[in-house]
This record gives sequence, C-alpha cells and structure tokens, in this order.
Amino acid sequence: MVTQLYASLATGFFLLLTVRIFGIRGNPLFKFISYGRENEEVIRRTVRGHGNFIEYAPLFFILLYLAEEAGTHNHILHSLAIMFMIGRLMHGILFSFMLRKSIFLRGGGMFLTLLALGLVGLVNFVQYIAVYF
Repeated sequence: MVTQLYASLATGFFLLLTVRIFGIRGNPLFKFISYGRENEEVIRRTVRGHGNFIEYAPLFFILLYLAEEAGTHNHILHSLAIMFMIGRLMHGILFSFMLRKSIFLRGGGMFLTLLALGLVGLVNFVQYIAVYF
C-alpha cells in the first residue's frame, strides 16, 4: 500500500524532529534550558518545526488512504505523497535544523505541502462525485 510506505517514512521524520527537540533542550551548548530566555528563538523554531509537521501530516495521510481505497492510480498517489514529503522535509529542516531563515525552504515547503493537500482533497472529491452522482 502506498499510504503505508509514506506514512512509515513520515513517522521516521517525525521521530527525528522529536529527538531534535530533546537534543536542543538537553544540549550543553544551550545550558540545559527548557524554555528559558536564552536561545529562546532556537527552541521556538525547533518546536514549531515539529508542531507544523503534526498539524498537516494526519489530514494528508487520511486523505491519501481514502484516495488509495477508492482506487486512485498508484502513480498519482506516489506523486502526491512525494510532493507532500518534500514539502515537509524542506519546512522541517529549515525550522528544526537551520539557525537562519530561508524563504525558499519555508515558502517552497509550505507551497508543496498545501498543493499536495489540496490535490489529494480534490482527488477524493472528484472520485466521490463520480461514484455518487
């Protein structure tokens, strides 16, 4: 199943983002701070990179699974999942691993994420209309 493959890969990236938060909070370079004033920007960005992933991934994978169950061709499913994963990787790497800002990674990551989410939603809607109307 296509959804199974990409949900598994996304889980690996989610765990990497989670471990990154643990590393930031417990790293001696950050003086074992949790949410202190020092290095607050680094912690905030790392937490947002993780949180942003969590905000988009569940809906995407639910919709991808529904599209797969409805009989969408595998090449369409793979294309949507790859687009989503590249978008999430771009955005997550920027927020969790880079200390400087990048409009290319942030904007491109969100663009690919939202495009994949919108398209998988559209695929499901079109399939529903084709079956029930």
